[in-house]
Amino acid sequence: MKMIRTLYIASVALSVVAFAEPPPSPNAIRIELTDGKIIYPKSMRREGDIIRATVLIPPTQPGGPTTEGEFGWPLKEVFRLFFPKPPALDSAPDLIAAGRAEDALKQLDPVIKFYGGFRDAPGSWWADAVPLQIQALLVLKKEKEAADVAEQFGRLALNEEYKQFTKAFNAVARTRKGEHANALLSYADAIRSTKRPDILGLIAVNKGDSLLALADDLKEKHEIDKAAIRYEEALLSYMRIAALYPSQRMFQAQATLGAARAYFGFEDFDRALISIKELRENFAGTAEATATNELEQKVLKRRVQLADADGEKAAKENKPTEPEPEKDEKEKKPAS
Repeated sequence: MKMIRTLYIASVALSVVAFAEPPPSPNAIRIELTDGKIIYPKSMRREGDIIRATVLIPPTQPGGPTTEGEFGWPLKEVFRLFFPKPPALDSAPDLIAAGRAEDALKQLDPVIKFYGGFRDAPGSWWADAVPLQIQALLVLKKEKEAADVAEQFGRLALNEEYKQFTKAFNAVARTRKGEHANALLSYADAIRSTKRPDILGLIAVNKGDSLLALADDLKEKHEIDKAAIRYEEALLSYMRIAALYPSQRMFQAQATLGAARAYFGFEDFDRALISIKELRENFAGTAEATATNELEQKVLKRRVQLADADGEKAAKENKPTEPEPEKDEKEKKPAS
């Protein structure tokens, strides 16, 4: 009898909590169940496949005390967990774009730790925070640490969609290792695995880097026509950021530097210098802006070399032909 009464009280309590009017606030943490009930917990945690929440239980009698209780719901009965969007998810991309990846990591760390407990539960922000963490590590040239985070991401994620993200991370790892031909094969598979702009942006800039490296190698071997094809492919990959994923500003500096290098490969020096100027103006203080110093010197030096070569060629073409010396009269006279 006592157990029946307890279950009845819990049922009544949850009904009151679930349909409380009005809700605490539009941004209040809540559990939305598949049967339509909405729970506003004081706190919640995950235990295996159970979402446990501490809720306030209204008094069973008028004037009685309000109590607390913890209740659990199987993950399959949860339509969505609602958490307000962590501010770090909006600030981190701007910090990365401004060359402050370390600050971005500091803001992301508590978000990843908290939502890692919910991971693939519907409504968790974990899968949004981890790609930002990986990008910040890549910007800081911490490829090994970024690869470790990506591996852990794929291992912990239970949601099949999240597991697909690891294809992009693995492809990026190959680019960073210099395995560019294999990286391109991986990118082709990764692109088909997601529609998320942040993941597609990550793919676009790093695929561009692999294409650029392959183009430079072909040019070094004097396979100019093949190199030109790769430079064009690289340029198009970088341009996807501005054209298709403009909200992914954290990739724009890398894309602009890559475009400048591709233009240099084409020996389109004017556009290369325009890209360098754009990068310095919009992303001052980033590693990419610093890298333009060396690139600019290469562009200017090569332009002078080609101008000198063209000048010498023109001089030779315009040089008047010297007349042949007159033959001696005896040489002109035919033998009798």
